[in-house]
Amino acid sequence: MTDGINSRIVIVKILKKIKESRINIDQCFEKELKKINLSIKDKKYIYNVVITTIKNINSIDQILKNFTKSVNKKDVSYFFIISAISQIFILNQKEYAVINSTCEAYKRLNKKKLNFINGLLRNITRNKSSINIDKLNKSLHPIWFKNILKELPTSKRKVIYKSITKRPLINLVFKNNKKLNIVKQKFLETSKNSLALSEFIDLKKISGYNEGLWWVQDFASTIPVKLIPNLKNQNILDMCAAPGGKTFQLLNSGARVTSCDISIDRVKLLKENARRLQYNLNIINMDALKILENKFFDTVLIDAPCSSIGTIRKNPEILYRNSGPNFEFYLDLQYKLLEKAKKLLKINGTLIFAVCSFNKKEGVKQIEKFLLKNKNFQINPIIKSESKGFKKLVTKEGFFQSYPDDLIEIGGIDGFFIARLIKKNDNAL
Repeated sequence: MTDGINSRIVIVKILKKIKESRINIDQCFEKELKKINLSIKDKKYIYNVVITTIKNINSIDQILKNFTKSVNKKDVSYFFIISAISQIFILNQKEYAVINSTCEAYKRLNKKKLNFINGLLRNITRNKSSINIDKLNKSLHPIWFKNILKELPTSKRKVIYKSITKRPLINLVFKNNKKLNIVKQKFLETSKNSLALSEFIDLKKISGYNEGLWWVQDFASTIPVKLIPNLKNQNILDMCAAPGGKTFQLLNSGARVTSCDISIDRVKLLKENARRLQYNLNIINMDALKILENKFFDTVLIDAPCSSIGTIRKNPEILYRNSGPNFEFYLDLQYKLLEKAKKLLKINGTLIFAVCSFNKKEGVKQIEKFLLKNKNFQINPIIKSESKGFKKLVTKEGFFQSYPDDLIEIGGIDGFFIARLIKKNDNAL
């Protein structure tokens, strides 16, 4: 019982911290779990409740709204209540056990609203049979998110909203396409050298992990590298490289890669991944905007920092937080990276710009702005012969634009924008 109560307190702390800050789920999970000694089983339970609550917050808040108008979302009691509703309605745990443990856990921190929490949860469960969670489809999502979706057809908006509650499949990219059959779990083949696991499992238990035969990378995230022609022996700069998927693709294709990332922690992760995969890295841990302009590359790849709204299937906290992404910051940084990249690119070189977003301001509008000011660049459109498996995601301009859960036939992918440009000469005007 004590471990169950401790687990619920940790769940609440994580939910509150994520709601009120910009920390992501994995970072918060790791930070909070360092403070308390819990079993692997309890850690999995905590993660499951946290991710389920955040993914389903839209429905949970609707249930709550039908039974009370007096919950303060800044108060710790709110987080006890929403996690309990998540366990009862979505994880189908025993009602009495959830309510009793929730009240006991709350009592450890505060006694002021104990009767209110107990009474509210019991009232909700008494009416459980009248609540159809699948029909709670009114959007209580943030206004900024709904404004981005406004331009999309209703059918597309529905798919995106539904994708938030789903758990994305894990896509593995293999060094050698002949090694796919070593995987014993059920999977969907996503390309000749990648697959999406149909079940969820500890990555270290998958065949080929220790041998470094594959890495994890969403299918949409693999497209930018596939759009670079004649990769072998090219000098390529991967400007925002960590955690390394695109760098590994490039190395695997025989390119000479310089990888750059500003984050010490992310570079550490990139090095760890490369060590397991047995790749030798040429990596710069610095701000890409400060790279010396004394070397020119055949291709510059920018997978730019962005709002990440295309990844809401695996990063649902983006919609759960009190404050939305800092769009102004990202738009400014993305454009600065484009302006820097042009100075590091050879004449007739390829510039790949990508963001894991479907916000037009971060994608097509950025490219339009850049091309307007840099007449020596032009679009090198994606053509049918190189878009096998994703032809319907190529726009009329020749860009790539996907949305969460596109290509559902291969398990669904992230939302991504990709543009391919070519530098014709050094004269911008």
